[in-house]
Amino acid sequence: MRSIAAWLALALLTAFPVYSQPVETARDLEIIDNWVIFSDNDATRMGWVPDGSGRLFVTTMRGKVLVVVNGVLQPTPFISESFTQGHDQQGLLGMAFDPDFANNHYVYFFAAMPGYTLQIFRYTDVGGVGVNRTVIVDGLQAGVLDYDGGGMTFGPDGMLYFGVGNLHGSRGEDVLTSAAGKIHRVRPDGTVPTDNPFYDGPGPNVDSIWAQGFCNLYGLVFQPGTGRLWANASSPENLQIFSVSPGDHGGWPHYNYRRPAGYLSPVYSYIPANFDDSPLTSTGAVRQNGVATFTLLGDSVDSYWYRKGTRILIRDVEEPSFNGDFYVTGHPSPQSFTVVQPEPDAVSGGGQLRRWPQGEFVMGGMFYTGTRFPTSYSGNYLYTDFRGMLHRIRFAADGSMANEDVIMNYETGGGFVDVNEGPDGALYVLSYYGGINRITPVPGGQALIVSPSDLVIPEGGTQTVMVSLAMPPAVDVWVKVAVQGGDGDLSVVDGASLRFTIENWSVPQFVTLGAAQDADADVEHASFTFTPTQDFPVVTVHARTEEDEVPEEPATDGGIAGDAGSEFDAGTLEDAGTLEDAGTVEDAGTLDDAGTVEDAGTQVDAGAVVDAGSSKDGGTVPVHLEDESGGCSAGATALPGVLAWWLLAGLEWRPRRARRS
Repeated sequence: MRSIAAWLALALLTAFPVYSQPVETARDLEIIDNWVIFSDNDATRMGWVPDGSGRLFVTTMRGKVLVVVNGVLQPTPFISESFTQGHDQQGLLGMAFDPDFANNHYVYFFAAMPGYTLQIFRYTDVGGVGVNRTVIVDGLQAGVLDYDGGGMTFGPDGMLYFGVGNLHGSRGEDVLTSAAGKIHRVRPDGTVPTDNPFYDGPGPNVDSIWAQGFCNLYGLVFQPGTGRLWANASSPENLQIFSVSPGDHGGWPHYNYRRPAGYLSPVYSYIPANFDDSPLTSTGAVRQNGVATFTLLGDSVDSYWYRKGTRILIRDVEEPSFNGDFYVTGHPSPQSFTVVQPEPDAVSGGGQLRRWPQGEFVMGGMFYTGTRFPTSYSGNYLYTDFRGMLHRIRFAADGSMANEDVIMNYETGGGFVDVNEGPDGALYVLSYYGGINRITPVPGGQALIVSPSDLVIPEGGTQTVMVSLAMPPAVDVWVKVAVQGGDGDLSVVDGASLRFTIENWSVPQFVTLGAAQDADADVEHASFTFTPTQDFPVVTVHARTEEDEVPEEPATDGGIAGDAGSEFDAGTLEDAGTLEDAGTVEDAGTLDDAGTVEDAGTQVDAGAVVDAGSSKDGGTVPVHLEDESGGCSAGATALPGVLAWWLLAGLEWRPRRARRS
């Protein structure tokens, strides 16, 4: 780690003091800074002892392996190697626990030894102290610590995998007779399996080589469920994450960005210690069917610098709807890339792409398998960068990379070298400068706020739904609104695509939902889904129509509801019923003709409301509302008649509304 410290001192003085990531830490994370502090400012690795003891081991460059229990540094280290030539040339670089630790209690260490050699040795844990030092691999050439490697892990096959760097960062010779720039595979006792891809027995090859073409290998970890080894590799030009199979070639020293057939491309890569701006051509912004394609200006700029999942900022395009934060989704050509933009088709140009600084030296990584964080974190790849950043890679349903974010940013002095999942499901980030940060999820996290969630839309009318975000987004969030069900009667009239930014996230945006006019009296039901482009929950709004048609009258002639029935003709409501004709409402009923309201009723002709009633002629309503000569002087008998009319009108309206529900 010699030149990390020296190189960083220079980098911190010269590297972009003005610009930084727009979001320092993801808003769904809670961080306890300096959960543990120790005086040794040369930490390199950490790992939880797999025996249920709750012990956390921390390796240091000078040779101590510190022990932390329940956030408290223990007084006795696990081991105390002594690297007397100073940590610039020597030190502990890697650590791994034997898969059978519960029985054999072996802990393995990778170190740069005196005499510029690399060595792997193990200790046996006895009563919390390491004893019986046993050398497993010895005699490999070492170099500058930043390029000695140090990544080490056990595979699903029980073999020990370790990474040897390019030793000096220069473009050394790429040959199988040198261990440099390679991933190696040995048995736990250090012997070499004969099924290694370059094994040639008495031949000239270094038989332990498993894969080649990597400048410096600091992080190695196997991806659960796939059997693939993930390798974090740094070079002076590019920082890269690989998913490696036996015999693969990562391209170094010949290729750093694009690679011809036969070479392994990185899953992700970024440029060390810098942000970069790349201009777009004058017509280099084209959007069609929700996908925007941007074309970079000049043949010297390669769109493959911005791999799938890279977060970028597009700014100053003439048509402003193209501007914002996005993730790269593909590369139609060496000078162009695509992003998702659920906006209307358009063509524009000008402006530029910006990628924010993402680090300067990629370090340790891990896959999250716990349950403390939301399910959106399950299987994510998390890795550290020495600049002081914790990165997160998320995957699409098919296993390909979806996007990459810096979720914790302590640049430029964070010195992050490793990340680990604790027994409690929390994340722990180790700093080279002597501290561990503990990370847990914020309860709730990002969410859509949608109101109302259940509504009735009158036939031929509309209703409005308000939408906003619960917290500021790290990148622009689109919300797509779609309908399921409703037989086509319910639809999104306006606002099917909403866009929320760091500036407008809390300002409600409106979605108009409508119900079509139809000829039936059926109530239609539909669900409207509000789906964000980021990985927080979809919200569903339920809606139904309010119909304005009255169902056709039921059958007539002698039925319960017809002719001699209880409602129509001879029923209780019409003709001989209680409401119409001979009923209580019409003709001989209580409202019409001989009823209480009209003709001989209380309101019409001989009733209390019309002609001889309380509302007309001798009624109580004002003169300008009467048909003849009634007025206020007609007497106080009008009020009970009017109230009776209101009440009976309510009786007549409520059964009709009930039939429409």
